[in-house]
Amino acid sequence: MFRINANKKFGPTLVVFVAVIFIIYGLIHVTLGIIGEKDTAIITNIRRQGGERNEAIPNKYTYSISYSFTLPDGKEIDGFTYKIGSATYIKVSNSDVSIVPVRYFKAFPHINALESDSGFRLGNFIIIGAGIVLITLIRPKKCKK
Repeated sequence: MFRINANKKFGPTLVVFVAVIFIIYGLIHVTLGIIGEKDTAIITNIRRQGGERNEAIPNKYTYSISYSFTLPDGKEIDGFTYKIGSATYIKVSNSDVSIVPVRYFKAFPHINALESDSGFRLGNFIIIGAGIVLITLIRPKKCKK
């Protein structure tokens, strides 16, 4: 029977790639809080995604929050974030404008986050730590001879 010899390094390489993405994502959010430009954004849309979360605390839902802010040169940048909230469904209408602080990199404003998600937040360090743990767990063990 013809057997394809699959590369045994694919799985560990994929895990390391995901771990590096975790670390970069966490570091970007920390860096945004330190050196990111500050501006205000207007929430354009709030949408509840899926049904009730399967957690010990009932009535928790995932909300997708879209926002938009304008750079000093007039260019409009859009962004989004996810929040976990209660069953109270919040809608944004034209008469009710919600303004939130946002951070972005001046050189590349498409990398942005709400100020509440950037900086020295526990969640950012948990994501960085998860990436480091994945890399240390996948590291090959050295054989003693």
